[in-house]
Amino acid sequence: MHRPRKEAKRRGKWLRRMIAISLMIAAIISTFSYSVFARNNYIITDGDTVTTHTSYSADPAQVLDEVGIELREEDTYTTAYNDGVNEITIRRMQIVTVVYRGTQSVIGTYGEPVGGLLARMGIALTAQDYLSCAAETITTDGMTIDIVHRQVKTEVYEEAIPFETRYFEDVTLAPEDEIVLVEGVDGVVEYKAQVTFENGVEVSREILRETETTKMVAKIVVCGVDRKIMDQTEEEKPAQKPGSSSSGGSSGSSSGSSGGVTINEGGSITTASGAVYTYSKILTVTATAYSCEGYVGTTATGTVARVGAIAVDPKVIPYGTRMYVVSNDGMYVYGYCTAEDCGGAIKGNKIDLYFDTISECYQFGRRSCTVYILT
Repeated sequence: MHRPRKEAKRRGKWLRRMIAISLMIAAIISTFSYSVFARNNYIITDGDTVTTHTSYSADPAQVLDEVGIELREEDTYTTAYNDGVNEITIRRMQIVTVVYRGTQSVIGTYGEPVGGLLARMGIALTAQDYLSCAAETITTDGMTIDIVHRQVKTEVYEEAIPFETRYFEDVTLAPEDEIVLVEGVDGVVEYKAQVTFENGVEVSREILRETETTKMVAKIVVCGVDRKIMDQTEEEKPAQKPGSSSSGGSSGSSSGSSGGVTINEGGSITTASGAVYTYSKILTVTATAYSCEGYVGTTATGTVARVGAIAVDPKVIPYGTRMYVVSNDGMYVYGYCTAEDCGGAIKGNKIDLYFDTISECYQFGRRSCTVYILT
Protein backbone atom coordinates (compact mmCIF):
# COMPACT_ATOMS: atom_id res chain seq x y z
CA MET A 1 0.00 0.00 0.00
CA HIS A 2 2.90 2.41 0.75
CA ARG A 3 5.13 1.58 -2.33
CA PRO A 4 3.21 3.61 -4.91
CA ARG A 5 3.33 6.73 -2.76
CA LYS A 6 7.13 6.51 -2.40
CA GLU A 7 7.49 5.97 -6.12
CA ALA A 8 5.45 9.11 -6.86
CA LYS A 9 7.56 11.11 -4.48
CA ARG A 10 10.77 10.04 -6.22
CA ARG A 11 9.30 10.94 -9.60
CA GLY A 12 8.44 14.42 -8.31
CA LYS A 13 11.98 15.09 -7.18
CA TRP A 14 13.39 13.93 -10.51
CA LEU A 15 10.96 16.16 -12.40
CA ARG A 16 11.91 19.20 -10.35
CA ARG A 17 15.59 18.51 -11.03
CA MET A 18 14.97 18.23 -14.74
CA ILE A 19 13.11 21.55 -14.76
CA ALA A 20 15.96 23.26 -12.90
CA ILE A 21 18.53 21.86 -15.31
CA SER A 22 16.41 22.92 -18.29
CA LEU A 23 16.13 26.46 -16.94
CA MET A 24 19.90 26.59 -16.36
CA ILE A 25 20.61 25.37 -19.88
CA ALA A 26 18.15 27.91 -21.30
CA ALA A 27 19.89 30.69 -19.36
CA ILE A 28 23.28 29.62 -20.65
CA ILE A 29 22.02 29.44 -24.23
CA SER A 30 20.39 32.84 -23.86
CA THR A 31 23.57 34.39 -22.50
CA PHE A 32 25.66 32.81 -25.25
CA SER A 33 23.27 33.97 -27.94
CA TYR A 34 23.39 37.55 -26.61
CA SER A 35 27.14 37.64 -26.60
CA VAL A 36 27.43 36.15 -30.08
CA PHE A 37 24.73 38.16 -31.80
CA ALA A 38 25.15 41.55 -29.95
CA ARG A 39 25.58 44.67 -32.16
CA ASN A 40 28.78 46.72 -31.40
CA ASN A 41 29.17 50.42 -32.18
CA TYR A 42 32.53 51.62 -33.54
CA ILE A 43 34.16 55.01 -34.19
CA ILE A 44 37.07 54.61 -36.62
CA THR A 45 39.58 57.47 -36.98
CA ASP A 46 41.89 57.41 -40.02
CA GLY A 47 43.80 60.70 -40.09
CA ASP A 48 41.25 63.44 -40.77
CA THR A 49 38.56 60.89 -41.71
CA VAL A 50 36.19 59.68 -38.98
CA THR A 51 33.81 56.78 -39.74
CA THR A 52 31.03 55.32 -37.54
CA HIS A 53 30.09 51.66 -37.97
CA THR A 54 27.90 49.01 -36.28
CA SER A 55 29.04 45.40 -36.39
CA TYR A 56 28.28 42.04 -34.75
CA SER A 57 32.05 41.37 -34.79
CA ALA A 58 34.33 42.07 -31.87
CA ASP A 59 37.46 41.70 -34.04
CA PRO A 60 38.88 45.17 -35.05
CA ALA A 61 40.57 43.74 -38.16
CA GLN A 62 37.25 42.30 -39.35
CA VAL A 63 35.50 45.60 -38.59
CA LEU A 64 38.07 47.52 -40.71
CA ASP A 65 37.55 45.00 -43.49
CA GLU A 66 33.77 45.55 -43.30
CA VAL A 67 34.26 49.31 -43.65
CA GLY A 68 36.72 48.86 -46.55
CA ILE A 69 39.73 50.43 -44.85
CA GLU A 70 42.99 48.87 -46.04
CA LEU A 71 46.16 48.83 -43.98
CA ARG A 72 49.61 48.67 -45.45
CA GLU A 73 52.16 46.33 -43.92
CA GLU A 74 53.76 49.12 -41.87
CA ASP A 75 50.43 50.62 -40.70
CA THR A 76 48.92 49.76 -37.31
CA TYR A 77 46.00 50.71 -35.06
CA THR A 78 45.01 51.13 -31.42
CA THR A 79 41.67 50.34 -29.73
CA ALA A 80 39.81 51.78 -26.76
CA TYR A 81 36.38 51.47 -25.17
CA ASN A 82 34.63 54.62 -23.90
CA ASP A 83 30.98 55.09 -22.88
CA GLY A 84 29.77 51.99 -24.68
CA VAL A 85 31.57 52.83 -27.93
CA ASN A 86 34.55 50.98 -29.38
CA GLU A 87 37.21 53.33 -30.75
CA ILE A 88 39.68 52.25 -33.41
CA THR A 89 42.48 54.74 -34.26
CA ILE A 90 44.53 53.92 -37.32
CA ARG A 91 48.21 54.89 -37.25
CA ARG A 92 49.58 55.34 -40.74
CA MET A 93 53.34 55.21 -41.27
CA GLN A 94 54.72 58.68 -42.21
CA ILE A 95 57.96 59.18 -44.14
CA VAL A 96 59.77 62.28 -42.86
CA THR A 97 63.03 63.79 -44.20
CA VAL A 98 65.36 65.40 -41.66
CA VAL A 99 68.19 67.61 -42.97
CA TYR A 100 70.60 68.13 -40.08
CA ARG A 101 73.44 70.57 -40.78
CA GLY A 102 73.41 69.58 -44.44
CA THR A 103 73.16 65.81 -43.88
CA GLN A 104 69.87 64.22 -44.98
CA SER A 105 68.12 61.32 -43.22
CA VAL A 106 64.78 59.62 -43.91
CA ILE A 107 62.84 58.20 -40.96
CA GLY A 108 59.41 56.64 -40.37
CA THR A 109 57.01 57.89 -37.71
CA TYR A 110 53.35 57.49 -36.79
CA GLY A 111 52.88 61.19 -36.08
CA GLU A 112 54.61 62.88 -33.17
CA PRO A 113 55.98 66.31 -32.21
CA VAL A 114 59.06 67.33 -34.21
CA GLY A 115 61.02 67.79 -31.00
CA GLY A 116 60.19 64.22 -29.92
CA LEU A 117 61.22 62.83 -33.30
CA LEU A 118 64.59 64.63 -33.13
CA ALA A 119 65.15 63.35 -29.59
CA ARG A 120 64.38 59.83 -30.78
CA MET A 121 67.00 60.31 -33.51
CA GLY A 122 69.53 61.48 -30.92
CA ILE A 123 69.71 65.03 -32.30
CA ALA A 124 70.31 67.63 -29.58
CA LEU A 125 69.82 71.22 -30.77
CA THR A 126 72.17 74.02 -29.70
CA ALA A 127 71.57 77.75 -29.47
CA GLN A 128 73.09 78.12 -32.98
CA ASP A 129 70.71 75.57 -34.55
CA TYR A 130 67.61 76.90 -36.31
CA LEU A 131 64.56 74.70 -36.99
CA SER A 132 62.44 75.20 -40.08
CA CYS A 133 59.32 74.67 -37.90
CA ALA A 134 58.34 74.80 -34.24
CA ALA A 135 59.41 71.86 -32.07
CA GLU A 136 55.74 71.34 -31.12
CA THR A 137 54.67 70.81 -34.74
CA ILE A 138 53.14 67.35 -35.35
CA THR A 139 54.80 65.47 -38.18
CA THR A 140 53.00 64.75 -41.45
CA ASP A 141 53.75 62.35 -44.29
CA GLY A 142 56.31 63.74 -46.75
CA MET A 143 57.39 66.48 -44.34
CA THR A 144 60.94 67.92 -44.50
CA ILE A 145 62.52 69.20 -41.31
CA ASP A 146 65.54 71.44 -41.93
CA ILE A 147 68.03 72.20 -39.16
CA VAL A 148 70.56 74.92 -40.03
CA HIS A 149 73.63 75.51 -37.87
CA ARG A 150 74.40 79.24 -38.03
CA GLN A 151 77.63 80.77 -36.76
CA VAL A 152 78.74 84.42 -36.73
CA LYS A 153 82.48 85.05 -36.55
CA THR A 154 84.66 88.17 -36.57
CA GLU A 155 87.62 87.94 -38.93
CA VAL A 156 90.63 90.23 -39.38
CA TYR A 157 92.55 89.77 -42.63
CA GLU A 158 94.67 91.63 -45.17
CA GLU A 159 94.33 92.06 -48.92
CA ALA A 160 96.93 93.36 -51.35
CA ILE A 161 96.14 96.21 -53.75
CA PRO A 162 98.25 95.65 -56.89
CA PHE A 163 100.11 98.78 -57.96
CA GLU A 164 99.20 100.42 -61.26
CA THR A 165 101.68 101.33 -63.96
CA ARG A 166 101.62 104.79 -65.50
CA TYR A 167 103.38 105.40 -68.79
CA PHE A 168 104.64 108.76 -70.01
CA GLU A 169 106.07 109.38 -73.45
CA ASP A 170 109.44 111.00 -74.10
CA VAL A 171 110.14 112.07 -77.68
CA THR A 172 113.88 111.93 -76.99
CA LEU A 173 113.79 108.17 -76.44
CA ALA A 174 113.69 105.47 -79.07
CA PRO A 175 110.24 103.83 -79.46
CA GLU A 176 111.40 100.62 -77.78
CA ASP A 177 113.18 102.34 -74.84
CA GLU A 178 111.70 102.43 -71.34
CA ILE A 179 113.03 104.01 -68.15
CA VAL A 180 111.48 103.17 -64.78
CA LEU A 181 111.43 106.32 -62.69
CA VAL A 182 109.54 104.90 -59.70
CA GLU A 183 109.23 101.24 -58.77
CA GLY A 184 105.69 100.19 -57.95
CA VAL A 185 104.69 99.01 -54.48
CA ASP A 186 101.56 96.97 -53.73
CA GLY A 187 99.28 98.51 -51.17
CA VAL A 188 97.92 96.52 -48.23
CA VAL A 189 94.48 96.98 -46.66
CA GLU A 190 93.47 95.39 -43.35
CA TYR A 191 89.82 94.45 -42.99
CA LYS A 192 87.75 93.58 -39.95
CA ALA A 193 84.58 91.75 -40.99
CA GLN A 194 81.61 89.98 -39.45
CA VAL A 195 81.10 86.73 -41.34
CA THR A 196 77.98 84.54 -41.15
CA PHE A 197 78.20 80.80 -41.87
CA GLU A 198 75.33 78.35 -42.37
CA ASN A 199 76.29 74.68 -42.10
CA GLY A 200 79.90 75.75 -42.47
CA VAL A 201 79.33 77.72 -45.69
CA GLU A 202 79.76 81.52 -45.77
CA VAL A 203 76.50 83.27 -46.63
CA SER A 204 77.28 86.91 -45.82
CA ARG A 205 80.17 89.21 -44.95
CA GLU A 206 79.88 92.69 -43.46
CA ILE A 207 82.98 94.91 -43.42
CA LEU A 208 83.24 96.59 -40.01
CA ARG A 209 86.57 98.36 -40.49
CA GLU A 210 88.93 99.07 -43.39
CA THR A 211 92.46 100.34 -42.74
CA GLU A 212 95.17 101.02 -45.33
CA THR A 213 98.33 99.71 -43.66
CA THR A 214 100.60 100.11 -46.70
CA LYS A 215 99.98 102.81 -49.31
CA MET A 216 100.03 101.75 -52.94
CA VAL A 217 102.77 103.41 -55.01
CA ALA A 218 102.26 103.57 -58.77
CA LYS A 219 105.05 102.48 -61.07
CA ILE A 220 106.18 105.36 -63.30
CA VAL A 221 107.65 104.47 -66.67
CA VAL A 222 108.94 106.86 -69.33
CA CYS A 223 108.92 105.32 -72.80
CA GLY A 224 109.78 106.26 -76.32
CA VAL A 225 107.14 107.40 -78.78
CA ASP A 226 105.98 105.17 -81.60
CA ARG A 227 104.97 107.76 -84.15
CA LYS A 228 103.05 105.19 -86.20
CA ILE A 229 100.74 104.57 -83.29
CA MET A 230 100.22 108.28 -82.68
CA ASP A 231 99.24 108.99 -86.28
CA GLN A 232 95.57 109.84 -86.64
CA THR A 233 93.29 108.66 -89.43
CA GLU A 234 92.99 110.97 -92.36
CA GLU A 235 89.49 112.00 -91.24
CA GLU A 236 90.66 112.92 -87.73
CA LYS A 237 94.07 114.38 -88.53
CA PRO A 238 94.16 118.13 -87.78
CA ALA A 239 95.35 120.28 -90.68
CA GLN A 240 97.52 123.29 -89.76
CA LYS A 241 98.50 124.54 -93.18
CA PRO A 242 98.31 128.29 -93.53
CA GLY A 243 97.02 129.52 -96.78
CA SER A 244 94.61 126.64 -97.37
CA SER A 245 91.99 127.33 -99.97
CA SER A 246 88.80 128.86 -98.64
CA SER A 247 85.50 129.83 -100.04
CA GLY A 248 84.97 132.32 -97.26
CA GLY A 249 82.31 130.45 -95.30
CA SER A 250 81.64 131.86 -91.82
CA SER A 251 80.74 130.19 -88.54
CA GLY A 252 77.10 129.55 -87.97
CA SER A 253 76.24 129.25 -91.66
CA SER A 254 73.89 126.41 -92.50
CA SER A 255 75.71 125.62 -95.75
CA GLY A 256 78.94 126.52 -97.53
CA SER A 257 82.61 125.68 -97.00
CA SER A 258 85.51 126.81 -94.85
CA GLY A 259 89.11 125.78 -95.34
CA GLY A 260 88.15 122.86 -97.56
CA VAL A 261 85.42 121.74 -95.13
CA THR A 262 81.84 121.73 -96.39
CA ILE A 263 79.12 122.67 -93.92
CA ASN A 264 75.97 120.86 -94.97
CA GLU A 265 72.38 121.64 -94.19
CA GLY A 266 70.87 119.47 -91.49
CA GLY A 267 73.85 119.61 -89.11
CA SER A 268 76.74 117.75 -90.76
CA ILE A 269 80.26 118.44 -91.96
CA THR A 270 82.05 116.90 -94.93
CA THR A 271 85.87 117.03 -94.73
CA ALA A 272 88.21 117.39 -97.68
CA SER A 273 88.81 113.62 -97.56
CA GLY A 274 85.06 112.93 -97.74
CA ALA A 275 84.51 112.00 -94.09
CA VAL A 276 81.16 113.14 -92.68
CA TYR A 277 80.57 114.25 -89.07
CA THR A 278 77.27 115.26 -87.53
CA TYR A 279 77.17 118.06 -84.99
CA SER A 280 74.62 119.30 -82.47
CA LYS A 281 75.97 122.75 -81.63
CA ILE A 282 78.19 125.52 -83.04
CA LEU A 283 80.38 127.82 -80.92
CA THR A 284 82.41 130.84 -81.99
CA VAL A 285 85.59 130.97 -79.86
CA THR A 286 88.93 132.68 -79.58
CA ALA A 287 91.72 130.14 -80.13
CA THR A 288 95.37 130.31 -79.05
CA ALA A 289 98.13 127.70 -79.40
CA TYR A 290 100.57 125.86 -77.11
CA SER A 291 103.20 123.13 -77.37
CA CYS A 292 105.28 120.83 -75.13
CA GLU A 293 108.16 120.66 -77.57
CA GLY A 294 111.21 119.07 -75.90
CA TYR A 295 109.37 117.33 -73.05
CA VAL A 296 106.36 115.12 -72.35
CA GLY A 297 103.36 117.11 -71.15
CA THR A 298 100.34 115.75 -69.29
CA THR A 299 96.84 117.15 -69.66
CA ALA A 300 94.43 117.94 -66.84
CA THR A 301 92.63 114.66 -67.50
CA GLY A 302 95.86 112.62 -67.20
CA THR A 303 96.47 112.01 -70.92
CA VAL A 304 99.63 112.90 -72.83
CA ALA A 305 99.56 116.34 -74.42
CA ARG A 306 99.45 115.89 -78.20
CA VAL A 307 97.92 117.20 -81.40
CA GLY A 308 94.16 116.70 -81.13
CA ALA A 309 94.02 117.11 -77.32
CA ILE A 310 93.00 120.72 -76.71
CA ALA A 311 92.46 122.89 -73.65
CA VAL A 312 88.98 124.27 -72.90
CA ASP A 313 86.96 125.84 -70.12
CA PRO A 314 85.23 122.68 -68.84
CA LYS A 315 82.31 124.82 -67.64
CA VAL A 316 81.63 125.69 -71.28
CA ILE A 317 82.92 122.56 -73.04
CA PRO A 318 82.98 119.48 -70.76
CA TYR A 319 85.99 117.17 -70.76
CA GLY A 320 85.68 114.38 -73.31
CA THR A 321 83.66 116.48 -75.78
CA ARG A 322 84.41 115.60 -79.42
CA MET A 323 84.80 118.64 -81.71
CA TYR A 324 85.78 119.77 -85.15
CA VAL A 325 87.64 123.13 -85.24
CA VAL A 326 88.04 125.47 -88.23
CA SER A 327 89.55 128.98 -88.20
CA ASN A 328 87.11 131.59 -89.40
CA ASP A 329 89.70 133.19 -91.69
CA GLY A 330 89.92 129.92 -93.66
CA MET A 331 93.64 129.57 -92.98
CA TYR A 332 93.48 126.58 -90.63
CA VAL A 333 91.43 123.46 -90.39
CA TYR A 334 92.55 122.05 -87.03
CA GLY A 335 90.01 119.26 -87.50
CA TYR A 336 88.91 116.50 -85.17
CA CYS A 337 89.89 116.93 -81.51
CA THR A 338 88.76 116.24 -77.92
CA ALA A 339 88.55 118.37 -74.78
CA GLU A 340 91.23 116.98 -72.43
CA ASP A 341 93.06 119.97 -70.90
CA CYS A 342 92.44 123.39 -69.36
CA GLY A 343 94.44 126.50 -68.55
CA GLY A 344 94.39 129.49 -66.23
CA ALA A 345 93.70 131.89 -69.12
CA ILE A 346 91.24 129.60 -70.89
CA LYS A 347 87.92 130.93 -69.61
CA GLY A 348 84.57 131.20 -71.34
CA ASN A 349 84.54 130.82 -75.13
CA LYS A 350 88.29 130.27 -75.43
CA ILE A 351 90.28 127.22 -76.50
CA ASP A 352 93.99 126.40 -76.65
CA LEU A 353 95.11 124.22 -79.59
CA TYR A 354 98.11 121.91 -79.25
CA PHE A 355 100.84 121.96 -81.90
CA ASP A 356 103.98 119.84 -82.09
CA THR A 357 106.39 122.81 -82.28
CA ILE A 358 106.73 126.26 -80.80
CA SER A 359 107.16 127.75 -84.28
CA GLU A 360 103.73 126.40 -85.31
CA CYS A 361 102.22 128.05 -82.24
CA TYR A 362 103.74 131.43 -83.19
CA GLN A 363 102.50 130.99 -86.73
CA PHE A 364 98.95 130.29 -85.54
CA GLY A 365 98.91 133.11 -82.99
CA ARG A 366 95.40 134.07 -81.90
CA ARG A 367 92.47 133.50 -84.21
CA SER A 368 88.69 133.39 -84.22
CA CYS A 369 87.50 129.85 -84.79
CA THR A 370 84.28 127.89 -85.14
CA VAL A 371 83.86 124.84 -82.97
CA TYR A 372 81.41 122.17 -84.14
CA ILE A 373 80.31 120.02 -81.19
CA LEU A 374 80.08 116.51 -82.65
CA THR A 375 77.41 113.95 -81.78
